[in-house]
Amino acid sequence: MRRWTSRFRADERGAAAVEMGLIGSMLLVGLLNAIDVGRYAFETAEVNAAAQAGAQAAYVACDPEHTPATLKCPDLEDRVTAAIQATRLGADITIETPITEAYYCLDKNRELQRVAAASSKPINCSALASATAGATPTLYLQVEVSHQFEPLFPGMTLANTFSPAIVRTSWMRMA
Repeated sequence: MRRWTSRFRADERGAAAVEMGLIGSMLLVGLLNAIDVGRYAFETAEVNAAAQAGAQAAYVACDPEHTPATLKCPDLEDRVTAAIQATRLGADITIETPITEAYYCLDKNRELQRVAAASSKPINCSALASATAGATPTLYLQVEVSHQFEPLFPGMTLANTFSPAIVRTSWMRMA
């Protein structure tokens, strides 16, 4: 028995195949990760584009005479849905929350602050204590969309640690 094991240890035939198998499997895992992470990044960009397309569709569908769009544009949701589903993701992308619209003012930090609902346009931004001098209320519409990401190689890549729900929001100045 001892002679057989010493002969086995001295034999180097097949060592290259074993090394190639080990290195090849590490390269394969790296390749699978690159594919899944790349797909996640691409689908995130698609969701972003869909949210922007939805907000743009709302602006095009409801001209300034028909604002606030959520109140005066009856086919708003249908138009936004058609626009977001015109991307490569198709019906796999949906409107996450109802389309919202409100009046906002810029504060002194140049950030938008909500001052009133879409149904009641304020005269000025005086309701906001930190409003920029001379700021006027502006109507903004918000579209939030989502898509469920499914890795190609479940359980094998880093993409399994990412949030499966990709949610993005787009804003459009309506008036």
